[in-house]
Amino acid sequence: MKKFLGILFKILGKLLLAAVIFFVATFALYMVNGENKLIYYVVRPLLNKHYDAQARDRRIV
Repeated sequence: MKKFLGILFKILGKLLLAAVIFFVATFALYMVNGENKLIYYVVRPLLNKHYDAQARDRRIV
């Protein structure tokens, strides 16, 4: 029983540490507005390239 509790506490401790590290990383990303910068500099150019390459069957006048 003591061995089981020791293993359980080790696993819970590692999970708690991982959760804290994940929280700190996502909070830092939020504070520097990283998700919007990622969308603006990475996702948007890819989407523009994709939509600009599509063949148009009608022109907007």
